[in-house]
Amino acid sequence: MPNIFRRNLGVKVVSFLFAILLWLFVMNQGTPDKLIPEQTLTIPLVASGLPQNMVVMTQLPLVRVRLQGINPSANIKDIYAQIDLSAGTPGERSYRIDIKAPVGTNVVDVQPLNITLILENVQEKTVPVKVVVTGVPADGYQWGTTFVKPSAVNVRGPSSILSTLTNVTVEISATGANETIQISRPVSFRDKEDKLIYGPNPSVDILSAFPSTVDVIVPVVTKGLSSKIVPLRVTSSGTPAQGKILRSLIPSPTSVQVTGSSQALKGFDSLSLGPVDISNLTEDKVFQIPIEQVALPQGVSLYAGTTLSIVAQIGPGIIQKGISGVAVQIRNLGTDLEPDQSITPIDIVVEGLPDILQDLTADQIQLWVDATGQAAGTYTNTKVYWQLPPGVTLQATPQVDYSLKAKG
Repeated sequence: MPNIFRRNLGVKVVSFLFAILLWLFVMNQGTPDKLIPEQTLTIPLVASGLPQNMVVMTQLPLVRVRLQGINPSANIKDIYAQIDLSAGTPGERSYRIDIKAPVGTNVVDVQPLNITLILENVQEKTVPVKVVVTGVPADGYQWGTTFVKPSAVNVRGPSSILSTLTNVTVEISATGANETIQISRPVSFRDKEDKLIYGPNPSVDILSAFPSTVDVIVPVVTKGLSSKIVPLRVTSSGTPAQGKILRSLIPSPTSVQVTGSSQALKGFDSLSLGPVDISNLTEDKVFQIPIEQVALPQGVSLYAGTTLSIVAQIGPGIIQKGISGVAVQIRNLGTDLEPDQSITPIDIVVEGLPDILQDLTADQIQLWVDATGQAAGTYTNTKVYWQLPPGVTLQATPQVDYSLKAKG
């Protein structure tokens, strides 16, 4: 039996040692995020503290760092390079790169140690929206003048780019279209050579627009016809219920597209809807307007599927509110005169809508008498002038009594 264990003993020892080495190798491969005692890494560079009104115009590079005496429990993900831009100023400047590493990890070398960056101020600019229509409509059709809403957007970005930006672009394909295209599209930023504008890092947007999308209408009409977008005008008849008023009358949409010959559309600048009857209404109401009931000039038509409505907004009517203890000033008093005594504050009654009068107080109202050219003496039933907040009126003109005397 002992001979069996001694047989091929050398081979067995070598195999055992090889198995141990293989196990150690596998265990090391199973933790790829762990650091080995000495290692050179390529890590990302992170900018911190950048003021909101500034932007980095230089792409941040990767940083090579050599480490020794590494904490065996450290993780590669805990190591990164950083530059502090909290004190950054516009222009070109060199910044030191700091390495953030776990405790017990020794940073031996960093390449590069410093980096030159260009910082710029962030500004805002309002620019028009340019619609670019591509493609060819279906046979027998053509597109007309495009309509975009809003027609301009507010763009935020680096000052050097904004100084040359003249518009933003929205692209619409009309290939094969046989009816009007109504669509929302994001705007894009292009330079004078019609190339897309990118920042130092193409994956990060350096420009932003508000709003970022616009609504576009591309009229597609039969060849030989023209199209036009006209605003809607609305009217009403009757009066709301007692204690209520018509706050607003709003068409929806605010404008529509019509088609016809050039001659028929000439001079047709608006479309009237209504009147809608608001008699005895106590709350808001939406009136649907059938297009067959809309009066159009001969040779002018609305697109099939056009929907029209009028929104009547009803609210509480004018109310009255008493305001007590309103001070009355004496203005334009002669330099040699002074009031014999102050005018006693008065009570007044004002009128307005409930939401306006709700929080109205005496200190929001200015009352005064005009003493221009007056001498010492007593003045009775003198007209009071006033200044009130918007939407507030005075029910009656107040009058006060006061006396003036010579100074001294």
